Amino acid sequence: MLLLQALAFLAGLAALFATSLTLLPPAQLHPFAGGATLLVMGAGILAFACGYFFFAVVGYRTLRSAWRRTLAVLIVLFQLIAGSAMIYRYPEPAVLGVMLPLLCMSIFMFTSFVWPAKRDPGYRPRRWRERADEMPPPK
Repeated sequence: MLLLQALAFLAGLAALFATSLTLLPPAQLHPFAGGATLLVMGAGILAFACGYFFFAVVGYRTLRSAWRRTLAVLIVLFQLIAGSAMIYRYPEPAVLGVMLPLLCMSIFMFTSFVWPAKRDPGYRPRRWRERADEMPPPK
């Protein structure tokens, strides 16, 4: 689990730095996109990175907590919708080369931290203990 959390942290760093270095200069060059394109892409990049950092910090706790699992599903759903919208809006090789690995990493984080949810995390003994009054007397 610790290895997966470290991988999520590295994916968050990659989403933060590599994506901003690759995607923000082309966003400034689109004359048809408008002035808000840079802000929207910057907010999307920051949201992607925050989603991966969420998995890096509380990834192991999502297995036992229903509200954290729900939050993680919403984060992955946002990442998939936002990444697909970026790919649809800007079908350039740089966007595809950056967003497709991030989307694959989002699906991997979902299958690692959210999907194998434990139904009942409580302690269960292997067998019922015999009570002292039901035990046969010692010989």
